[in-house]
Amino acid sequence: MTLASRAMRLAPIAALLAGFGTAHAMSNNTAPSNWRFNSSSTFNGVNFDGVARLLFDSDGDLNNGAYVCSGTLLAGGMYVLTAGHCADNFNVMQIDFGINNDVATATRGAAAAYLKPGWNGTLSTGADMAIIKLDQKVEGIQGFNIDTQSALGKQVLMMGYGTTTVGNTATAPNWNEWGHGHYGYNTFDVTSKVFLDAWDGSGDNTYGEEFVADYDGGPPSQAHPEGRNNTLGIVAGMTGNLWTSNNGDAIESLITGGDSGGGDFVWNGSEWLVTGVHSWGWQFCGGRISPSCDYSSANSGSWGDLMASTAVYSNVGWINSIAAIPEPETYALMLAGLAVVASVARRRRNG
Repeated sequence: MTLASRAMRLAPIAALLAGFGTAHAMSNNTAPSNWRFNSSSTFNGVNFDGVARLLFDSDGDLNNGAYVCSGTLLAGGMYVLTAGHCADNFNVMQIDFGINNDVATATRGAAAAYLKPGWNGTLSTGADMAIIKLDQKVEGIQGFNIDTQSALGKQVLMMGYGTTTVGNTATAPNWNEWGHGHYGYNTFDVTSKVFLDAWDGSGDNTYGEEFVADYDGGPPSQAHPEGRNNTLGIVAGMTGNLWTSNNGDAIESLITGGDSGGGDFVWNGSEWLVTGVHSWGWQFCGGRISPSCDYSSANSGSWGDLMASTAVYSNVGWINSIAAIPEPETYALMLAGLAVVASVARRRRNG
């Protein structure tokens, strides 16, 4: 995922935020190979072959370079939940499930794309969500039910097929782990509206809520009781302590390029529910907080950076309306004529 600008002053939010093509490209504190998942991996006994890799392009040729995003197969096997900026400009899309060393267990095409009402390429309004209807039902792979409750304050399991890096280094994310899915954990501390309102008054949840998490690293100290890289903790302290911020732990990660559209999952005691859709990331601290809380300006998935996911619970009605009604022909595949208003949020993989 391409992270936001590191300008000294806070520019309009649309200019600063950039979507992550989620997955790992998840950044964490150990070698990315430690965070892989495949068909043999289970979490609370559940397999995640339903986490999808989306390869797409507007020129109709996936062999001449393609954008990469991630998504989540919904229960029933006919629909994939992803980000709006992953579905608003393509002519061809290949959707892979159950990938093991770059070989998919099942591959489908897109029969239709539904953009959430309100999505126009502007991030941080709660509209960055889309549903892809598959050209054929996926059999033998478990889809996921949606979360009808807020995940604020909860730890989530993040899944995706993005780039990878180590969070406490200056190494930029790269595609060396291409062909592998990666997972990580984080905690949603605050909504984007509350956070951005506190920071500069630009909060906007017109079309739904967003959850925001940071990538913490480094223990609290006397100089930084909230944690040296705990961005949301630092900003909360600067703006009236309107929220509390988790300090993170050894398993914490952050989404990066290619993870956009991937799912955040919560365990309800019996099943994993998809609760968030990866939307954007932000290299926040450069020039705004002194000394900077960002570990490295060269690493767009480093300690101190932020991410946000569109909240599923605030979109339950819309999601169910797509799955529950037959689609007229007018809900056809999005064509190349759509403006590429969110192209910075996707990640292109050449080759």
